[in-house]
Amino acid sequence: MDSPIPNKPLSFGLFATKPFWPWMAGAAFSVISASTLDGLTNVILKKLVDAMTSASTVANADFGSVWYWAILYTAVFSLGGFLWRCSGFCGMQWITKTRVHSYNVLFSYLTHHSARYFSNRFAGALTNKISNVAEGIANIFQNLLWQFLPLVIILGVGLYTAALASPLFSGLLLLWSFLYLIVNVTLVAWKRKYSVALALHTSELRGAMVDSATNISAVQQSAHQEYEIEHLGSYLKNFRASALKNWFLSEWILVSGNVLQMIFVGGMLALAVVMLQRHQITVGDVAMIISLMIQMIRQIFFIGNQMNQFMDSFGQATEGLQELLQPHEIVDRPSAAHLSMQQGSVEFRHVEFSYGTQPVFHDFTLDIPAGQKVGLVGHSGAGKTSLTSILLRQYDIQSGEILIDGQNIGELTQKSLRNHIAIVPQDTSLFHRSIRENIRYGRLDASDADVQRAAELAQAHPFIERLTDGYDTLVGERGVKLSGGQRQRIAVARAILKNAPILVLDEATSALDSESEHLIQQALTELMKGKTVLAIAHRLSTLRMMDRIIVLDKGIVIEDGTHDELLAKKGMYARLWESQVKGFIQE
Repeated sequence: MDSPIPNKPLSFGLFATKPFWPWMAGAAFSVISASTLDGLTNVILKKLVDAMTSASTVANADFGSVWYWAILYTAVFSLGGFLWRCSGFCGMQWITKTRVHSYNVLFSYLTHHSARYFSNRFAGALTNKISNVAEGIANIFQNLLWQFLPLVIILGVGLYTAALASPLFSGLLLLWSFLYLIVNVTLVAWKRKYSVALALHTSELRGAMVDSATNISAVQQSAHQEYEIEHLGSYLKNFRASALKNWFLSEWILVSGNVLQMIFVGGMLALAVVMLQRHQITVGDVAMIISLMIQMIRQIFFIGNQMNQFMDSFGQATEGLQELLQPHEIVDRPSAAHLSMQQGSVEFRHVEFSYGTQPVFHDFTLDIPAGQKVGLVGHSGAGKTSLTSILLRQYDIQSGEILIDGQNIGELTQKSLRNHIAIVPQDTSLFHRSIRENIRYGRLDASDADVQRAAELAQAHPFIERLTDGYDTLVGERGVKLSGGQRQRIAVARAILKNAPILVLDEATSALDSESEHLIQQALTELMKGKTVLAIAHRLSTLRMMDRIIVLDKGIVIEDGTHDELLAKKGMYARLWESQVKGFIQE
């Protein structure tokens, strides 16, 4: 998935709001209409005051004109209020839908990043960045719709109404607006880098806190609460420094706005008084100018603060988009085909693979016929887990080929590849959902009966039934409410339910007691029938019945044969076996 998602806040905002443009258009039309009417009320007020002044100085005057302008003022004011509410109803639909769409697009893009991408980042910081972008874009649009757009309209109408009294008023307003715009845009642009830095340090701080909270058991068991607080201190220091710099500039932006407002009010009132003394304008003109000033000041009083918030939102969205929308490391080719599974043979052909500068496989070749059960053995770091990772395309190889039934997995869609491979990992990942949902993750369309059958085969059904809510029991974050053995049995049940032609077992029974291991071995024996199996195990007794055992060392196959054949060779496998028989498990 590498659709052209813009990585600039405003461009991304337009991308996210495109499906909802009718709501945006309705909101914008309502704001423009309401702002125009608000500006025109100043002209009507001038007419009303002049009519009142004229009527009050004449005996038995006709107040028809006064009533006309009074009714018109009320009607225009009421219509403006109605249009503002229309903008609210349209705006809430537009911005809420855009916000939800932003979350969806960004989360979808995030899930297609490689394992390497996630291993180098805080999960909490990544989800926080999604929130920063979605909420930042929503805040930007709200500011544009209800703060900046009305100001532009009112300024335009204000220039017209001020000119009705005197071109001097219009000129003064135009000059002041130009000066205000230059000063604020300059300061806000200066502030941008500090807003981006604040967003970055905020994400890092939240990510660090999530990291500690996720591992709270290790923190408490080690009595390292004070250390974690101290560790968080560096993140807090960076956050505090960025926050102070950002806020300091925000205050100066507001100070500049206050000074410019004083200049505006003083200049307009002074000019109005002088012209009234010279009988160049009427009392109605003065009332119109004062009303216009109040309207402009009310808008500008908020605009300074809104410009600060706008830049903060802009900075958060910028930082989040730059991090989230990095190019995907592993992508399907445009011509990628779906895996056509026939038998399930697996072949690694002259594979070169490394983690950055750390080499793992060099000219690695291994052929696994369909239906063969292969055990992978070796010291930690020998490449066992890496072999299964590149088979699943969690990482892409640098050169060579990995073939399934003769089909190069680099030319297949990732989804079709992984749909044909079931895995029971060493580190079982469970969602904070019900046991039923966690097992059903192996096959989303499975019935409740299918789920229970898989649990029975995995020897999980008895302990599930003893739980208060049975299959509806929530397992907690990463399955923390279950024991290690229970979590692993859930993972086995998930793999059983998936029933894929290729099965990967990564220490599938490592967290089980001897009795549970024996029961699950029976289930796995049944599960492995007719499947191609790659089984990683440090407990070598679990591999005795494999068709073939591969011994890896530093990414190289150093031994290959059955259990009995390898014992007879008296090589690494024999030494590992002897160590475990004596009770010492050597990795």
